[in-house]
Amino acid sequence: MTFRSDLRSIFELRPSPPRLHVAIQAAVAIGIPTVGFALAGRAELGLLASSGAFLALYLTTRSRGDRARRLPLLAFGFLAASALGIAASGSLVLGLIVLFAVAAASSVVCLGLSVGPPGALFFVLVAGVSGHVAGPHALGGGGVDGWLVLGMLALGLAIAYAVVLAPLLLPRVRAADALVENEPMRFVVDETTRIILVRLIVATAIAVVVAAPLGIHRSYWVVVAVVAILQNGHRLRLTALRGVHRVLGTLVGLALFAVVSLANPSGVWLGLLLMALQFVVELVVIRNYGLALVFITPLALTIAAQAGTAQAGTAQAGTAQVDLIVSERLFDTLLGAGIATGVLLAALGLMRWKGLMRWKRREG
Repeated sequence: MTFRSDLRSIFELRPSPPRLHVAIQAAVAIGIPTVGFALAGRAELGLLASSGAFLALYLTTRSRGDRARRLPLLAFGFLAASALGIAASGSLVLGLIVLFAVAAASSVVCLGLSVGPPGALFFVLVAGVSGHVAGPHALGGGGVDGWLVLGMLALGLAIAYAVVLAPLLLPRVRAADALVENEPMRFVVDETTRIILVRLIVATAIAVVVAAPLGIHRSYWVVVAVVAILQNGHRLRLTALRGVHRVLGTLVGLALFAVVSLANPSGVWLGLLLMALQFVVELVVIRNYGLALVFITPLALTIAAQAGTAQAGTAQAGTAQVDLIVSERLFDTLLGAGIATGVLLAALGLMRWKGLMRWKRREG
């Protein structure tokens, strides 16, 4: 690979299997709670439930019958991550420990079982958003009742699960689904997986320490950036390129978030906006990761920023508050990308040092 090909990868759309059905399911999974509760006059509850829609993004290459058996385990993981984030939301130290534990544990499980994209990313995001929304105002949180946050997440997960399995009610879908061959899912930690896990765990540990002065409501975004960059490969060049995609995609996504926030959508319109963002993300995420982040960023920030304020009955963020969120998230992303890059450079230096030691032993 050359610098020119690396530069081209930022803009090109790679070939991808058909994902229209996945994108529709993802949009419906997030639309049912957000639009439904908005129509019922309780839009804030829909926002709290919307994180559960991320369940529909997992195991999309497997048959629906197989997903019916395996998605409940992932749903339990989401609930556990959320519960831990909520339980630790009153303490900065405990919150940071939980972020590290969730990132490490979900990375081990997702990589060991070859769960595939989006991997550990949304487990960390759910833990962080839950802790942020339920955290006390003194720590920058939304002050929402933790049981309500957990209950709405459970509802969102149940809706997403139902949306994924609903097509099985059609005989032709069941017949086609029976023909899908599923790769065995066994827990295997090979050499490549170990390399990725070591980098992830080291980088996450550094991230929670370095980001501690920023507070728990920002630290999770730093950890999300680290996980997003490091979880999908062990080759240094490709992983570094993914970091570039992460930063550029987030930068454009923050600009889109600012436009969305200043437009001040609410109620049904906000639900439809989240549906559109989720739909586009799933259409393009395989074809261009950086482009997907342009839409993932405002999706995640809108859920995190509005769920707590809407539940608390406060007004949506004004221009000054939007500027603050954008500047903070840009800094947090750059910090996470910098930590991930530093770990990659250290890994490269270690590889070269080991190579030099082997050469010296042979020459000696």
